[in-house]
Amino acid sequence: MKKFIIMLALIAYSLGSYAQGDFISVKELAGKLNDQKCIIIDARKKSDYQKVHIRNAISVPVEELSTESPVEGILKSESDVATILGNHGVDLNKEIILYCNKGSNAGRMYWVLKMMGATDVKLLDGNLDAWKAARKPVTRNPKMAKKCKVEASWDKSSYFCEKDVKTKISNGNVVLVDARADAYYNGTDPKSKGHIPGAISINSDLMRDEKGLIKSSDELKKLFSSKGVTKDKEVILYCQTSTRAGLLYAILTSTLGYSNVKVYDGAYNEWVTSNSVES
Repeated sequence: MKKFIIMLALIAYSLGSYAQGDFISVKELAGKLNDQKCIIIDARKKSDYQKVHIRNAISVPVEELSTESPVEGILKSESDVATILGNHGVDLNKEIILYCNKGSNAGRMYWVLKMMGATDVKLLDGNLDAWKAARKPVTRNPKMAKKCKVEASWDKSSYFCEKDVKTKISNGNVVLVDARADAYYNGTDPKSKGHIPGAISINSDLMRDEKGLIKSSDELKKLFSSKGVTKDKEVILYCQTSTRAGLLYAILTSTLGYSNVKVYDGAYNEWVTSNSVES
């Protein structure tokens, strides 16, 4: 009997039904595919969406919400973000389910929507790869949502700017987390000279298992605790443009129950323009 139960658990895990917090499994999303009260958002580049996407998903490329210059990746004004979301038909009163390729774009979109006041936001565990692996319906045909009004108001309690980081960086009760790949953190990649002084490295790739699914809460808890990222501390997240940071934000707040988590929006790209870095 025990072996039978374990076998069932493994099968369920392989289908992504162990999604936790605000992560939704492929099976759960499949059941909502035609639900008019649900919006499915593809947060990837428009060119990726045009090649293939989940049926009934609308395209809202996360980079549309951010600037390209003078610093790449900083969020546009709240009025601009509200207008963009409204033009795409993102009704914040509906259930919103996000996906991308690896979770980073969807993670940043999750953080933005939460600031904008959306209360029912989910991320597809395993993203498009898991959906296709389960042979769920995909298409090239675009879906257009009806434009709607989105209020230009957001709660910036989870938002940090460069000045905020400088104020907190030497506080012993604050932990600064760099979510980029190791080569970026170490400064061995040509696109990076290193990291913000005092930051610890927690590569966002470590959030996923070999199937691309989010690891169990126990595994994630051990990972963050081993790095000194505990619930009693204020956590500041960043990466190159705070996309990977968005995924960590979703995991820490919705899966692990951390209550004091911030995202440094300007991230490495902003910091390196006027401050020193370590390698």
